[in-house]
Amino acid sequence: MTYIIEQQLLTITQKNLISKSFVIAHESGNANNTGALSLENEIAYMKRMAQKNGAFTSHWVGGGGRIVQIAQTGKVQYGAGKNANPHAYAQVELARTSNPALFKKDYLAYVWLLKKLAVEAGILTSLNTGTTLASKGIKTHHWISNNIGGTNHSDPDAYLMQHGISLTQFAHDLSSTTQKDFLSPSSPTKPNHLYHIVVKGDSLWSIAKKYHTTITWLKTINLLSSETILVGQKLIISTNSSNPAPLSQFAIIKTIQKTLGIKQDGLFGPVTKQSLIRLVQKTIGSKPDGYWGPESASKMRILKTGLSGWDVYVVQAFLTGNYQLNLGTPDNHYGPKTTAAVRQFQHNFGLLADGITGPKTCQKLFS
Repeated sequence: MTYIIEQQLLTITQKNLISKSFVIAHESGNANNTGALSLENEIAYMKRMAQKNGAFTSHWVGGGGRIVQIAQTGKVQYGAGKNANPHAYAQVELARTSNPALFKKDYLAYVWLLKKLAVEAGILTSLNTGTTLASKGIKTHHWISNNIGGTNHSDPDAYLMQHGISLTQFAHDLSSTTQKDFLSPSSPTKPNHLYHIVVKGDSLWSIAKKYHTTITWLKTINLLSSETILVGQKLIISTNSSNPAPLSQFAIIKTIQKTLGIKQDGLFGPVTKQSLIRLVQKTIGSKPDGYWGPESASKMRILKTGLSGWDVYVVQAFLTGNYQLNLGTPDNHYGPKTTAAVRQFQHNFGLLADGITGPKTCQKLFS
């Protein structure tokens, strides 16, 4: 099993390390945040704290096996006390969940990431060996407290035990790997992705233009909340290394364009978007000018599971244009796949992820 590491890097300056001795395993310690959005809540809180010169780590894991990187590895992070921070290549937080099935997925991703980071740092994947700074490897925050000092936390021991994972089991799972599992040229990790490393002078607009894609797509696939990017940041451009627009999306858009009676070029550009907005405007009785404004918004019904119509079709088409490809060809029916796609879109753009297409979702989707 391999994972995509989503990047939501903080716009802060990180100091240089003294050594790359540790990868530190944490968990949030927040027993009041165990719901479906626990990962998002923790990341949002940590980002706020980091901007105020507070604590932050490089990675978060949660949400059923998602991995999100918010700070650079190989630079100082502030999650394990003044004595260990300058020696920690990476620090990984585990968001809590009360769902055993989700925890299992989170734990597998957590172990995978800790091992991967240790290999990157050139240290052993053994857990909590030795008692000094010279004892390189993966360490729990508890080990840091007991042996290095500068902090008094005891995570993630108790949380793992709540879900039946002892430190012995944790150590076994971490040690069962070799370097080739992560660094082999034939490794299947992210096999079909095209990437761009941000250089000085780059902007999302210039990158989108270079790869013949859109800013919306780049923000969506990289889970960016703004257009801010950093030199050295690794951006996903495409999930198909030979074409920035996956063939499935290309084919579906051509089908949509055929339904609209416009040129079938497979590109979700201004002509296609305006034609779709005109279609929904005609459906709801608004002036069909191809631009989404207050009049159209006031006449648009709330769309949710079980409804059908051309307004549903237009929402499905725009979701496809935003790379929610599990929908397939729009069918005018608001079923489970549409609900799931809307929820993912809402999550990506910081909206309430309820799967219902209301005014805020329409405004973001049609803009």
